[in-house]
Amino acid sequence: MIVVRYAVSDPGKAAERSRLLEQHKAYLYGAAIRILLSGPSAPPAEGKGSTAVVIADVETLAEFETFSAADPFVRAGVYRSVDVFEWRPSFGLLLDSL
Repeated sequence: MIVVRYAVSDPGKAAERSRLLEQHKAYLYGAAIRILLSGPSAPPAEGKGSTAVVIADVETLAEFETFSAADPFVRAGVYRSVDVFEWRPSFGLLLDSL
């Protein structure tokens, strides 16, 4: 199953985000799940939170939710909101590789 995490940073947590960035990256690189793509958006407009997306291939949504909850950014409240959902891609150049 392909799942997506769409997270929006809390602009008020910028210092915490900077402090935890290397831990967050290490967590993603060392993931026990299969992360297909991950990364932040372009810099946000002034006063708005940046966004980040993780797309993964997992057995269950619960497996990904457990993974996401343990992310240092999530644990520290760096994200103002985190949405996790199953995604069913049906078209695109990468579809055959999933």
